[in-house]
Amino acid sequence: MGNVTIGLALVAGILSFISPCVLPLVPAYIGYMGGRLTHNLSRQTAAGTVSTVSLALRLQMLLHGIAFVLGFTIVFVMIGLFTTALSSLAGQHVSTFTEILGRVGGLVIIFFGFQFTGLMPRFFAWLRKKGQAGILDNVLFSIVFVILASGLIYWAFLEQSTVALPLIVALVVALFLKGAFTEPASFWHGSLDRLEAMLYSDTRADIGGSGREGLLGSTFMGMVFSAGWTPCIGPLLGTILTVAAASGASSGDIAQGMLLLAAYSIGLGIPFVITALLMNSAQGLLRRLQRHMRKIELLSGSLLIAIGILVASGQLQSLSQSFSQGEFADFTFRVEECGVGFFDGELGLSHVGACLSGSLVPVAINQSASGLFAPDMPEQAYLFHGEAGRLIDFEVRSVNETVPEFEVTLFGPGDVELVRASKAGSLESNDRLYPLTGFELQSEGIYRVVLSNASAIETARFRVKLRDAVPIETTTAPAPAAASAGETASTDDALNSFADIADDLEPAIGLAEGNRAPAFTIETLDDEIVALSDLRGRVVLLNFWGTWCGPCRREMPEFEKAHEEWNAQGFEILAIAYNDTEEAMAAFRDEFDLSFPLALDDSGAINEAYGIQSRPSSYLLDRDGLILARHFGIMTESQLSELLNEALAQA
Repeated sequence: MGNVTIGLALVAGILSFISPCVLPLVPAYIGYMGGRLTHNLSRQTAAGTVSTVSLALRLQMLLHGIAFVLGFTIVFVMIGLFTTALSSLAGQHVSTFTEILGRVGGLVIIFFGFQFTGLMPRFFAWLRKKGQAGILDNVLFSIVFVILASGLIYWAFLEQSTVALPLIVALVVALFLKGAFTEPASFWHGSLDRLEAMLYSDTRADIGGSGREGLLGSTFMGMVFSAGWTPCIGPLLGTILTVAAASGASSGDIAQGMLLLAAYSIGLGIPFVITALLMNSAQGLLRRLQRHMRKIELLSGSLLIAIGILVASGQLQSLSQSFSQGEFADFTFRVEECGVGFFDGELGLSHVGACLSGSLVPVAINQSASGLFAPDMPEQAYLFHGEAGRLIDFEVRSVNETVPEFEVTLFGPGDVELVRASKAGSLESNDRLYPLTGFELQSEGIYRVVLSNASAIETARFRVKLRDAVPIETTTAPAPAAASAGETASTDDALNSFADIADDLEPAIGLAEGNRAPAFTIETLDDEIVALSDLRGRVVLLNFWGTWCGPCRREMPEFEKAHEEWNAQGFEILAIAYNDTEEAMAAFRDEFDLSFPLALDDSGAINEAYGIQSRPSSYLLDRDGLILARHFGIMTESQLSELLNEALAQA
């Protein structure tokens, strides 16, 4: 899926709306928009204008839905840009930015929640009453306010005094200049007047039907919710992020990456805008419940307060991440893979249901699907959009030195049976069978491969691959011969210019291609301490994964195959898991018979240093520890082979 168009990115975004990763975002959005709707209807009821504003309110909800989508589009595109194309400048600080935005935004959401409950006017009235009793006139009130506000600022900016302290000083200076300490009564009464005017000018605008003054608030809400949400990376979103990562310093490529990310985000936002319109159907019900409007206000506002607490505490993002694990992640992957496959013409309409259920798996050109024959899975099927001249391969590898009797059937367009092959017997652990190797497809259409384990008692590993008629070259250029004892590497080691000095400097440490990868030390599952510097002299694939990550399960067998093929030539893989357990990792290693080292990043420090937002993500390093390539989402065998051909050919 290397050729991603804006249309495909838009489709992938729409499909992502039904993925489990978006589930935590939906009630948060409905809570905000529902609270706004209830709040506005309540104000209209009080103003006696309910019967005249239905159309205006419908338009207003549409505008606020669009503003919300615009907000999370801005943040989503910026995060994607900073963690990929501009990672050398800001990639390692994205998580800090999103956490700060989440904390600050969560406080704002809580404030909106209190406003939507209708408690804010009562609070202002209480303050004015206390003011008449002399509380607002006392400078101690200003001092207490500064202490509380300083604590919130310090907390909101992650307890980082270098950031929070200047803001606190600026707040104190502003309060002093405005008279909060010299004329507290005048200052606080005036501040209450301005705050009420700001809040309720928005309400009057809502009653009038324009609501434009509140659009910035909805945009900000979208930004906040986006900062507290982690998308599932499917095949197409992973490709989009990789396109952005490959943009480097090229403004044209960066613009293309931004356009693709924006198209994906807008596609994701279309169902949110439709939801905003559908919520207007609740107007009639709410009007019939006017006598209970006060209770409805309290309920909707309380829901928003609860959402604000989730956002501010980071629990919304944790909830989003929990929905991006295990079967949820695999379903998300299938939704995007099957949906995009249908719109791209790789799957027929009749196959979409089976694809979504997992009983049929689409296979793309030069990609493969791997799995296990097991007693509970005696038959598995794969779909692909074939063209004349393509070749289909099938491989079985033994487990426990035995291979069961199995049958492979290839069906062509119209489910016409083309080839049936069966094998049985005992093999050595490294032997392979290719009963359909080199079978050439005769026409374009939807093909289906059905794999049947006839014995249904033995376990075996298999792989199905669709490839071009001309196989990818996997030759590696020979290493340069070592210099003889009497030879020197250069006839002139002097540095005679600024250019020579610049060339002699160490590459910058960062996340962009050409930078030196950030150093780290980690303990593997085999209790070995590995420093990244220990791997100098070898080409290294750093893979960030998790046992709960559905897409990770699909690429790991490809990594193992590449490790077996290229390890003797100087290739190594270090797979770093996060939010996982050593027990689950050990079981995963045994299931896929992995030979490369696995390690657990308990603290998440390495993931943060490499700007990892989702898994799987990979960095390929050259023999000197410099970043050759970055990849987000599944890396196919052909992509990895192409990179390794180039990397291992270098001296």
